[in-house]
Amino acid sequence: MNKLLSLFSGYIRQEKLFVHQQRLLVAVSGGLDSVVLCHLLRATGYDFEMAHVNFGLRGAESDRDAEFVQSLAARLGLKFHLTTVDTTAYAVNNKCSVQVAARELRYQWFEELLRVSAQSAEPLDLLLTAHHANDNAETVLLNLFRGTGLQGMLGILPLRNFIRRPLLFATREELLDYANAEKLSWVEDSSNASEKYARNFIRLSVIPLLQKQYPSLVDTLNNTSYHFRQVQAFYAHAMDSVLKKLIVHKGREQWVPIGRLRQLPGAEAVLFAWIYPLGFSTDQVKGCMALLDSQTGHYMVGSGCDKQAISYRLLKDRKWLVISPAEPGEQAVLVLEQDRGQIMMDAGALEWETIDYIGQSVSTDKNTALLDAANIVYPLLVRKWKAGDYFYPMGMRKKKKLARFFIDSKINRIEKEKVRILESDKKILWLVGHRIDDRFKVSNGTRRILVVKFLPAGN
Repeated sequence: MNKLLSLFSGYIRQEKLFVHQQRLLVAVSGGLDSVVLCHLLRATGYDFEMAHVNFGLRGAESDRDAEFVQSLAARLGLKFHLTTVDTTAYAVNNKCSVQVAARELRYQWFEELLRVSAQSAEPLDLLLTAHHANDNAETVLLNLFRGTGLQGMLGILPLRNFIRRPLLFATREELLDYANAEKLSWVEDSSNASEKYARNFIRLSVIPLLQKQYPSLVDTLNNTSYHFRQVQAFYAHAMDSVLKKLIVHKGREQWVPIGRLRQLPGAEAVLFAWIYPLGFSTDQVKGCMALLDSQTGHYMVGSGCDKQAISYRLLKDRKWLVISPAEPGEQAVLVLEQDRGQIMMDAGALEWETIDYIGQSVSTDKNTALLDAANIVYPLLVRKWKAGDYFYPMGMRKKKKLARFFIDSKINRIEKEKVRILESDKKILWLVGHRIDDRFKVSNGTRRILVVKFLPAGN
């Protein structure tokens, strides 16, 4: 087993993870991986403390794990940190999955331990986790299936901020061999056997199946993620150079000329590299690209994230795309890319689908629109109305400005501010919840219809 110890020490040096002069905090679940990590650290002479989070998700089994880790720390003569959290309540309050809640809770606590220790006589410098090569292979596959792009193909990084992962060089089989040879004991998490979690499904079903054809799959995926990290390093350097030449800074605003952006190879990737750090999600990139061909004044607001204090707006302004801080509560232009789906708006949900027309009667429900699909061009946009907008109200041959339509329909100012329009190729299809455009009404010659339903919040 000296081989694993040698590889462990070599990997730490190779990746420049930490040195003996630093004090380490090790996240220990009590499972095989974290137990082996603790023994390797002890065998190689590192100074560390142990920390365990009791998530309270498995009843007596969760308490058993906490007691096991505490006894392990006592046997190794190490300082032990323990916290118990209400994971389910956190998930409900923060509207996230239990898995996301557990991850956020444990890393928040680990970071707090490091912060508090910084004021003590023996500060802790870094957090260590026991992720290994199999974990990384699973992550690469998960990210591939989820479509996370180049960033996701990097897998689990050996170091990120205050976190270090010194077991990424080793497979689970190698850790198991070491543990058995050293007669180590550990506990098993029964939830790891459930395939209802995506990662477990990958681990228990997908990877074993693929390994029948590709026995070295785990090594291949780990090597692939390593090569992608090298590509990412070059990509980031090159992209930084491109963006510096492309972006014009005007106070708190960033301006990019649309003509120059179009000429760049991989223009969509360049756009993504610009907007992603400002809170725009991968799902919004297509919509942001659609702004290049939209009217002046169309915009999208970044989805943001918990750590993003400011939301940003991407605006089409003639020959420019402009990013600036968004006004509080500002509603993005929503982009409908496909012929069916659902999106959420401030006032509720919008559902749509394209179906064959077989004589369905036109609904009298003001929140349902049946539109002739023949002349509808994607992507569709959902946006606020603005001064100068006009349409051809159902039953009328002449166009009418929305401002006049609101007056004639006795729609007050408050209600007017809530109105959204559905637009195709710069033509209004529907004032959502009010009137469709006569040019898109269903007729005897209609073959396919777009059915759109607005579901007000609270209904």
